[in-house]
Amino acid sequence: MSLFLRDLLRQNIIDRTDNRVLLIHITGFSHARLLAYDDYVLTQLQVETYHQLVQRVQNGEPLAYIVGYKEFYSRQFKVTPDTLIPRPETELLVEQVLAKAQHAAKVLDLGTGSACIAITLKLERPDLFITAVDKFADTLQIAQQNADNLHAEIEFISSDWYSSLGKQQFDIIVSNPPYIEANDEHLTALSYEPQSALTDFSDGLSCIREIVRLSHEHLLPNGWLLIEHGYDQGESVREIFTKNGLNNVVTIRDYADLERITIGMSN
Repeated sequence: MSLFLRDLLRQNIIDRTDNRVLLIHITGFSHARLLAYDDYVLTQLQVETYHQLVQRVQNGEPLAYIVGYKEFYSRQFKVTPDTLIPRPETELLVEQVLAKAQHAAKVLDLGTGSACIAITLKLERPDLFITAVDKFADTLQIAQQNADNLHAEIEFISSDWYSSLGKQQFDIIVSNPPYIEANDEHLTALSYEPQSALTDFSDGLSCIREIVRLSHEHLLPNGWLLIEHGYDQGESVREIFTKNGLNNVVTIRDYADLERITIGMSN
């Protein structure tokens, strides 16, 4: 018995959007073609693959790892279990950097992961000079692949935060560091993602403290530091910023009206 594409488009076993992403992945169709050619007859292999992938989704495996990419700022970024899956709220972090960046500004992305922040900044603002660091070699390899695939010129450096940067200084430092507390119940639901990219295995603020504490050595005068953090950490992060001498400290709320990004200026 033949199985048409429309038969699988109508299923309600998993989320509708996720289902379409799976079908695009299996057929190689664009989204428009997927909907236009719903009378396409699936091969037996495609049907078997579909059911296998649906089972993986039902088992809790992130869709991005199954298909190998995640969309961020309307671009596709390769992701693997070595990289954190980009989140929509991080697009707000990019928007804040773009709003602060002067022409030809030097920008440092700390803990770049898939490099979705660094690459998006470069593609949106080709005049910017972007340096992106990560301490994990496998992660940097994925970051470089994304930069190559999207034709973004980024300087990648293997570094544990600032450790390999010497005396380099920047107009803007941006980071989406691990900020989930070690005992947070949400970590269980995120077990497929690299734990080191999610939690500091402490109170959720240790990485932020280190980034802020050393920022004065790497920020040019009147430079900006922007950090993404947990929805309930705004007050604590503002205190860390002010205690370390940053001025004009404010916290930006995300699309869900939760405190998500704290910004401060160097002297």
